[in-house]
Amino acid sequence: MILVCDVGGTRTRLALAARTGGVWQFSDLAESPTTPDVAAKVARYVERRKPTAAAFGAAGAVAGDGSIRLTNARVRLDPAELAKAAGLARVRLVNDFGAIAEAIPHIPRDSLEPWGGGQPVEGEPVVVLGSGTGLGVAIAARGPGGWHGIAGDGGHTDLAPVDDEEHEIWRRLRRAHGRVSAETVLCGPGLERLHAAVSGKTLGAAEIDAAAWRGEPDAARTHALFTRWLGRVAGNMALVAGARGGVYLAGGILPRWRARFDVGAFRRAFEDKAPYTEWMRAVPSFLVTHPYPGLLGLAVLASEGT
Repeated sequence: MILVCDVGGTRTRLALAARTGGVWQFSDLAESPTTPDVAAKVARYVERRKPTAAAFGAAGAVAGDGSIRLTNARVRLDPAELAKAAGLARVRLVNDFGAIAEAIPHIPRDSLEPWGGGQPVEGEPVVVLGSGTGLGVAIAARGPGGWHGIAGDGGHTDLAPVDDEEHEIWRRLRRAHGRVSAETVLCGPGLERLHAAVSGKTLGAAEIDAAAWRGEPDAARTHALFTRWLGRVAGNMALVAGARGGVYLAGGILPRWRARFDVGAFRRAFEDKAPYTEWMRAVPSFLVTHPYPGLLGLAVLASEGT
């Protein structure tokens, strides 16, 4: 039995993973707000369980000593401390979107909703990105020894305005927040910052969504700008990675928007990369509907170490 733990900027999930007939199954899921006492949570969780391996994903960059300090929460994870809490000699500790990148070949096809483009080219690189508490980005490709996920911090790259409307909103964002990164806009708190730039009003993300679904102009415009900028950033990442294997959209926001998401607007911004427009039109994009893609990737990583 493998212990898997995904520590996000807002929520922490613990579960046990086992593979049956080539399919990963998860049990005993425990979810709680992310707090600094992750190791204590792990120790309590394994009191009646005896995992044989463990992997942890966290929303931050891996430091030279193997630890991760979350980008958007005051939490630091140390692999030795986590191993002790889990009752194991060692554990894997990786970036959370690096874990999702590892999961891509193992996600069932019915958990990938096509959102435009052509067909994925077997063996070519993929990009994974998703909006939640922050904006996670990773790349993966097949190479010697199999599939390899490459975690990065693409969410902190500069966000570029392209048209006049974007320039005006971008200037407001810069005046309010200084440097404007992709994550400044393309995450839950970023949606709130974007709405404030559009309307001058302060609303929570859930309130903005509800207002947009009611057709209120400022909230609808906020959603439209968010969708367009998401397409531009996803297209940038696809160009950097040469992602003919596809772009996979995860995170907490897009599944919530799924029924109303403007795929056409996303794809127009995604493909707007002259002189590579035709090349971009062939790159497929997918919404990941699997409930636990991060846990799936962590299970794969932990199993490789056993």
